Amino acid sequence: MLHYSCDICKRPIDTRADVHHVVKIEVFPAVEDIADHGCCDGGSQQDEADHLEEMQDMLERLDEEDLPAGLADGARSMRFDLCDACRQRFVKNPLGLKPGKQLDFSNN
Repeated sequence: MLHYSCDICKRPIDTRADVHHVVKIEVFPAVEDIADHGCCDGGSQQDEADHLEEMQDMLERLDEEDLPAGLADGARSMRFDLCDACRQRFVKNPLGLKPGKQLDFSNN
């Protein structure tokens, strides 16, 4: 039987009695879309064919030895096990940001 503990509070999670939650986070470099470069008219079929051809050429140049180096560009997947209480806190503030100072304004 697998034993789980919450990755935040470190409390053991009994999967028979407690609710067990999994959080998966993926971090990867953003790839700019063609539309971001001012090509909002849809582009011509020739332009699209050129991009596909370039991609095909890049894929052909990659061999299995180059693949791990290409993946070392900051891409990462993470998995965390959370108890129910920590999941509730995580959902309310997933980035763990400190709440800003609340200002109380009068109704003038």
